[in-house]
Amino acid sequence: MEYSKYPFVTAIIVFRNEEKYIERCFKSFIEQSYFKDKYEIILIDGESDDNSNYIIEKLIEKNNSGVEIRYYKNPKRSLASGWNMAIKSAKGEYVVRIDAHGYADKDFIKNSVDTMLNMNDVACVGGSLNTECYTGMGKRIAMVLSSPFGVGNSKFRYSQKAEYVDTVAFGLYRKSIFDKVGYFDENLKRNQDNDMHRRIKEAGYKFYLNPSIKSTYISRDSVKGFLNQAWQNGKWNMKVLRNGFKTLNLRHIIPLMFVLNIILLLMLGIKIKIMRYILIFIIILHFILGIIFSIYKTNRLLDIVLMPIMFISLHISYGLGSIRGLFELIRKK
Repeated sequence: MEYSKYPFVTAIIVFRNEEKYIERCFKSFIEQSYFKDKYEIILIDGESDDNSNYIIEKLIEKNNSGVEIRYYKNPKRSLASGWNMAIKSAKGEYVVRIDAHGYADKDFIKNSVDTMLNMNDVACVGGSLNTECYTGMGKRIAMVLSSPFGVGNSKFRYSQKAEYVDTVAFGLYRKSIFDKVGYFDENLKRNQDNDMHRRIKEAGYKFYLNPSIKSTYISRDSVKGFLNQAWQNGKWNMKVLRNGFKTLNLRHIIPLMFVLNIILLLMLGIKIKIMRYILIFIIILHFILGIIFSIYKTNRLLDIVLMPIMFISLHISYGLGSIRGLFELIRKK
């Protein structure tokens, strides 16, 4: 690497109660192949009440990598306020953020910067997000969340093609973009990145995915956590509509339409027999598609049996959450 061409980068980790994951996430940034004096790590702790604080303090104490580390407490606790706090204090020309539930490949920062330096029309670059878990159910959840049938056209979850996209995960941003479009909306508890990425696109900038930029997200390992996450994502995707319809993509709307169709067909089916048959056909078709996409991911019979159930559960939970979010949005108006 040519030292002089590489800019200073700020890596941001915002967390609260992540004692199971924070060490791996932190170490993945300490062990980057990027020049150690060309990046810093900012840790923002949302007043954790588990052992996260103790783990981080011990890791900082033992750190002799040469990477500057700054650690702050965030009394507001939310992700958006933590990101804003870190971005405003960042020394880097570029900032990259990753969830504590994830970790980065050793060339993550270098490949992100290499990509960005060649893309003048791009405000943010990201890469392929590998989803994994370590329990039997968690592995199935990871497969569902990395399938196009599960998550639609979220290309960062499965694409291996370098291309312009509508969004990325764990992106490297030009810090200057936040001076132009503003900071993350602290009124949003979830889906703050959807709102931010809408503003960036409206300002005329693009997003680019390069599969050489690799990171991993550790998914929920229980059905309850999996479905609650879907519910919350659906709810907050609708609530973020107060900031504009361009915040959402078609993939965010399809689960809502799916659930509304089921409800409508159930109601009409009470009086009209053919509506019951249409409903049955839609459910069977969903399961058939679930089986087909499951076979693309695994050859284990138990997985192929369970994953179609998980696909439809994901879409229904997301859709029901969307309905709840719409009601809350309308009620506030």
